[in-house]
Amino acid sequence: MKMIAIIGDEETRPQIRKMFTAHRVSLFSSIAIRGCSCETRGEPVAWWPAGKDIPTVYSSLCFAILEDEKAEKIMSDIEATPVAADPAFPAKVFMMNVEKMI
Repeated sequence: MKMIAIIGDEETRPQIRKMFTAHRVSLFSSIAIRGCSCETRGEPVAWWPAGKDIPTVYSSLCFAILEDEKAEKIMSDIEATPVAADPAFPAKVFMMNVEKMI
C-alpha cells in the first residue's frame, strides 16, 4: 500500500478531487493547512507555501491510501500534468510506503 499526499493552494482542491475521481479513488482526506517558516534569517524553503516568520499562505493537504499500482499511476499522471491553480506554483506530491494498517 502507498499513501499519496498532495499539498497545494486551496484552489487546487477541486482539481485534486477530479483527478482522484478519474482514478477511481473512492475515499480521500482533505485538510486546510497553514505553512509556517521557523527561519529568522534568509528566505523560507522555495517549494513550501509559507511566508517569512509568520504563517501567511493557506494551503490544502489531500491524501489517500491506495494500492501500489494505482498510486504509481497517479504519480505518473501528476508528473505529466501537474496540479496547479497557478502554473508557477504547482502542488507538491509525495508518495510513501504504508508498512502497516490496522
